[in-house]
Amino acid sequence: MATMIGSLPMTDPQKAVDLVFAHLHEAPIWPELPNRSLLEGMIHAHTHALPCLELNEQKQRLFINTAKDCSHQLAEFYERAMKAEQTGDVSDFAVSPEYASALELTAQRLESLQKTYPFVKVQSVGPITFQLQLTDEQERPLYYDETFQDVLLRQIALQSRWMVRRFVPYGEGVIAFLDEPALAAFGSSGYLGVLREHVVHRLGEAIAALHEENAVVGVHVCGNSEWSMIMEAGADIINYDAYEFGSSLMLYAKPLLKHLKEGGVIAWGIVPTSAAALTETPESLERRLFSLVDELEKLGVERELVLAQSMITPACGMGSVPGAQAKRVVELLDDLSRRVQDKVR
Repeated sequence: MATMIGSLPMTDPQKAVDLVFAHLHEAPIWPELPNRSLLEGMIHAHTHALPCLELNEQKQRLFINTAKDCSHQLAEFYERAMKAEQTGDVSDFAVSPEYASALELTAQRLESLQKTYPFVKVQSVGPITFQLQLTDEQERPLYYDETFQDVLLRQIALQSRWMVRRFVPYGEGVIAFLDEPALAAFGSSGYLGVLREHVVHRLGEAIAALHEENAVVGVHVCGNSEWSMIMEAGADIINYDAYEFGSSLMLYAKPLLKHLKEGGVIAWGIVPTSAAALTETPESLERRLFSLVDELEKLGVERELVLAQSMITPACGMGSVPGAQAKRVVELLDDLSRRVQDKVR
């Protein structure tokens, strides 16, 4: 089964939705369009109504101004959050069309089609990346601010729960991805204060909130990461750039086998989003994918289990790639999915 990470380079929401529904037949997404405005970027799309949020127009930067008195706005935020958590009514955390122009268009398209897909996929930035990339007035990551690390975690959990509910009517299930590009740098010198136990706890809280909505939860890292940490946090689907970093997953063969035996899924980001997409073919990508399955089999991960519990995706989001290249990626994804399904059925 094929799905996508989230972002597309178009600025016309209708064209983006058309592309999604032309090529995703089992797990369509609502496309993120970061080129439309600052507010539709991966981080900024989830900042609506955050306490002490400010915009530096000159730098085109949103940030949290912790230098001012945020007590009133913090109290209001926690009042909304606790009401949502206690009553289950998450409508106060609905994602505004100003921050996600294609979301309601996707819901309307699904409504008009009058069919139930196996899955509909939604996505948001993950809590670790949100905390590391949204900063205060001095450009310090809010990951290290005890008050706002909690605020951002609750914001993501509640907005994600709202998105799941918005698309429940259109799928037999909803897949919710938490996009964590920052975890590709986990353990590097730039993130020495990012501790494994903190990642497991904070990511785990967001995953648990989505599990309360009966969502299947995926974590996407566009690169390599410590995958055992992400599995430990409770992710049902692990998704990585299998085109550039395919063999990196082999380091985690033992926890991966446990993950699969417990019903987990690998989402192989085997379709490149780089210029390589212009020269690759469905046949060449199929060979590349099955070579990785072969590697896992040699490490004791049962081939049938892997093939039964795999998805395929592009290697990463496509908000920054040329439009023609993005179209080619989605076409490759569609063709590859059909070829692989024919082979393994």
